Amino acid sequence: MKMKKGQMKIQEMAFVLLAIILFFAMVTLVYFSIRLSSLREDVSFQREQSARDLTRKLSDIPEFSWAECSGCIDSDKVFALKDRPSYKNFWDMDYLMVEKVYPNSTKRECNKANYPDCTTITLINNTKNFGTPTSVFVSLCRFESSGEYMKCELGRIYASAKAIK
Repeated sequence: MKMKKGQMKIQEMAFVLLAIILFFAMVTLVYFSIRLSSLREDVSFQREQSARDLTRKLSDIPEFSWAECSGCIDSDKVFALKDRPSYKNFWDMDYLMVEKVYPNSTKRECNKANYPDCTTITLINNTKNFGTPTSVFVSLCRFESSGEYMKCELGRIYASAKAIK
């Protein structure tokens, strides 16, 4: 009889210890899932912030810049980069588009047949999962087709960082 009471006490103790271990395991799991969710939000925020910073700096990188003007974009260079696959992952972005804002005209994507009589040049367009693009105003400059003068128009760059998977 004493042996059975001892075994019962040991079993009770084992079940209590198991319950305590399971409780702490569940608490730890909840903590890490909340922390991981917070970490994903932080990383997404950092990527969006870097996209904003990159959007501000894009007009001064050599691939886009107009030689005679700081903060101006050479629309001919941007159009030349449009179909280059090597630049699709270069900036670590899901969306990158340059748009002519003023003077107003019918919105249409630029291609070889209608350039420069178009409004948007989309360099990167991962339509599956890009966030809200950030944008900045820039000057879009190019030489007029006659080559006699430089023409600058008001433009806007839209960019969105890659989404966290």
